[in-house]
Amino acid sequence: MALSSDRPYPPLDLIDRVLTISPWTSEPVRAYEELGAQTKRTVVSLLPGDWSFEGKRVLDFGSGAGRTLRHFLPEAEQGEFWGADIDGPSIEWLREHLAPLNGWHCGAWPPLGLEHGTFDLIYTVSVFTHLTDNYTPMALELHRLLKPDGLLIVSYMGRWNSDRFAKEPWNEDRIGRNVLYADQPWDLGGPVVLTSDWWFREHWGRAFDVVAVTEESHDMTWVLLRKRAVDITTEEFDRPGDDPREVAAAHHNVTQVRMEMREQAARSAQALAAQREGYEKRLTAMEHSLSWRLTAPLRGRGRRRRS
Repeated sequence: MALSSDRPYPPLDLIDRVLTISPWTSEPVRAYEELGAQTKRTVVSLLPGDWSFEGKRVLDFGSGAGRTLRHFLPEAEQGEFWGADIDGPSIEWLREHLAPLNGWHCGAWPPLGLEHGTFDLIYTVSVFTHLTDNYTPMALELHRLLKPDGLLIVSYMGRWNSDRFAKEPWNEDRIGRNVLYADQPWDLGGPVVLTSDWWFREHWGRAFDVVAVTEESHDMTWVLLRKRAVDITTEEFDRPGDDPREVAAAHHNVTQVRMEMREQAARSAQALAAQREGYEKRLTAMEHSLSWRLTAPLRGRGRRRRS
C-alpha cells in the first residue's frame, strides 16, 4: 500500500506555491507533510459514517502539487482520484511523481475541461477564500461536475480571520461575502474573501443542501454539501436574499475597500518619499564627486606652492 511518506516531495518553490511554509520553519517538508495529513483528516471527518471510497471518483479542486491529495494514495487503490489546479508546474510534478493520482491543469474560469456529472466527491482547501470575480462561476462549475447527490466540501474564512485580514473584530451582521485586497498579487497572498455563516447558507443553499459543518479547522469553517437537483445561474446564486444583513454587508465592504485605498495611497506616498530621498542622496553624492574632481588641479597647485 502506497503512503505519502513513500513518495518524493515537491521542490520548495512548489511547496510554497499554495501556502508559504519554508521561511517559517527549519523543516518545510515535514510541515508540508503534516499540513496535508491534517487536511485529509478534516475532509474524512466530514464524510457520512457509511462513506466508502471504493469505486468513487474524487476531485481535489485547487490541489497544487498534491499536499492533501498525496495522503489519499491508499484510497486511490480503491477509487479514482484527481487533482486540478491552475498552476501548470504543480500539476506536471503531481503527474510525474504521484501516480496513480491524476493531475489536471485547468484555467481560472469554467469550464474546467473535466466531464460534468462524473464526480462522487469534490473537496476544496482554501480556494473560495481567494476567488473574486470567478467565485460564483466556479461554485456552479463544481455543482455541474458532481453526480446527482454528489458531495462537495468547501472551506471559508470568517470569524477566525477578521482581526488579521480586515483589522477589525468579527461582526457577523456586517459581513456577507466581503472581498478584500482584490488586486493584491499572488506572491503577497492574493485576494482575501471573508464569509459569514448566514451568507454561505443563504447563497450556497440555493444549489446544495448543507449536510455537516465543522466548528473550526485550520482557522476556517468547513462545510459538507450535497448537490441539489437544480439548474441555477450565477445571477440566481448571487441575488441578495431578504435578510437585511445583505445590504449592511454590501455597505461595509465598500467601507473596507475605501480603507484599503487610503492605506494603499499612504504606502505609495511613503514609497515615493523614500524614492525621492534616495535620488537626492545620490545626486548630492554625484555633485560632491564632480566638485571634487573639478577642483583637483587647484588642490594640486596649492600643494606645490606649499612645498
